[in-house]
Amino acid sequence: MPRLHVLVLVVILFLLTLGLTGSLRQPLTRPGAVVVVVDAGHGDHDAGAVVAGVKEKDVNLAIALHLFALARWEPRVEVVLTRASDRYVELKDRVGLADQVGAALYLSIHANASADKGICGVETWVDSTRRPDDPSFRLAAEVQQAVVHATGATDRGVRSQPLYLSRTKLPAVLVEVGYLTCPEERDRLTSSLYQEKVARGILQGILAFLGGP
Repeated sequence: MPRLHVLVLVVILFLLTLGLTGSLRQPLTRPGAVVVVVDAGHGDHDAGAVVAGVKEKDVNLAIALHLFALARWEPRVEVVLTRASDRYVELKDRVGLADQVGAALYLSIHANASADKGICGVETWVDSTRRPDDPSFRLAAEVQQAVVHATGATDRGVRSQPLYLSRTKLPAVLVEVGYLTCPEERDRLTSSLYQEKVARGILQGILAFLGGP
């Protein structure tokens, strides 16, 4: 079994052992590391998009857990998850967690859907109330570029619209990692190896934003 897949299993057992799957607050373990809050969109009764039996909430969570596992190898950052299991968290509590733990930024993971099955690709969104010079746009650009590079997915660019991310003043973005209604992309998004690629891209984008290599 590949090392990362073993690590993901270890991380899940670690979270279960500490009871973190039922709690937003997770003990910070890396003094001096930059804290990043990662949100797996939807959860529990809120499945998000459901296409051909694939639930968005499950894809979001899988990628978030991969990202958490990858970040264990990166001493400069500490990832805090808004949820680590199939549970629902109120939107205000998701963004509120970032302020509670002193996070440097907030990132939410989602998967997209469209009536047009031919639309595929990655998009990264910023709340439209942000000023053009808001650092959220730079974060979005770094994440978008890194995820596209890591996955080879179609680049649908950085976009903006009214979002719940307006509830935090931190740099905050929402990354749509692909379209479940695009058959080939849906197949990739249900693959653990592809989920890892997406997670690696997100992490590289975060590190680039924070000034990493």
